[in-house]
Amino acid sequence: MSLTVRDIAKVAGVSPATVSRYFSGSDIVSKDTARKIENASKELGYTPKFKKCKDNGVIAVLIPNLQLGFYGEVLKELIEEIPKYNYRIVFIPTIPDSEHYKIFFKEMNIIGVIYFDEFIDRDIINYISSKKIKTVMFAGGSFDSRSEMVHINDIAAAYEGTKYLISLGHEKIIILSDFLKNIGSSFQRFTGCKRALDEIGVDLNENEMLGFGPVTYETGYRLTKQFLEKKTDFTAIFAFSDEMAMGGISALHDFGLKVPEDVSVLGFDDIALASRFIPRLTTIHQPIKEFVTKTLEAFQDLDNANDKVEITLPYKIVKRDTCTVNKGVNIYEK
Repeated sequence: MSLTVRDIAKVAGVSPATVSRYFSGSDIVSKDTARKIENASKELGYTPKFKKCKDNGVIAVLIPNLQLGFYGEVLKELIEEIPKYNYRIVFIPTIPDSEHYKIFFKEMNIIGVIYFDEFIDRDIINYISSKKIKTVMFAGGSFDSRSEMVHINDIAAAYEGTKYLISLGHEKIIILSDFLKNIGSSFQRFTGCKRALDEIGVDLNENEMLGFGPVTYETGYRLTKQFLEKKTDFTAIFAFSDEMAMGGISALHDFGLKVPEDVSVLGFDDIALASRFIPRLTTIHQPIKEFVTKTLEAFQDLDNANDKVEITLPYKIVKRDTCTVNKGVNIYEK
């Protein structure tokens, strides 16, 4: 007796219609449901006569730069997840004063755009908006009221991170940040830090305790070295990216200081390298997998391309080996 979708549905514990939709590619089913159907098919030795892949169009990812490991992990996750939604993906670098990106929109069936850059050029935003294409700002705030946003609460995350350092006895905290721009995630994180310090009566002196630059390893190293050379009085560093934090740790090491015995260091993002770096980095976890899933799900509702939806996902402090109780060490007398 030949097997039917009803036999597969019974073993998988789903409806025959769900099995039919899965094999025809006419609709998207959850990962768990797809796994049940595939397992049931293998168990029964069922091979579908056809399994169509519905092409839902192209998602364009606009990329300002790929210096940060955070975005490398995001791209890896996007490439892995996007076939499950029957989309194709194209990566478009945003080059200053160039309109080369328009070629992609003229030649491809682009139905959605993911922004990585919070401060993307206004001309690009207006061009994409004129085509009634849904856009999602990934892991950041957006100036464009027409764009959806998928991110964490950066103010609350930085506030909680700073409160954690304060709970360990640290009040003299150096902050390593991207350049502060209104609404941007770095500005929000700075706001959260300042709020936590204000609550204990500590005035955050921006001229003395705040370092700016691209949130890279090299910047973290350079800024920390500068603070040490100026003999800035501090017991902890809060860096707004893990790579910045790692650069700071390396500069402290080269100065003859130990982390966390002499200086505690807190990062932000929780990239894969954070748990492999020595010492293992304590950091604020951003849920990359969930960011990607929620972003791709946003493109399932293309009828409301101009509706702004803000999705805020949970963060958490991942405590590893780079933060400890302030022992009152004068790092310049060691």
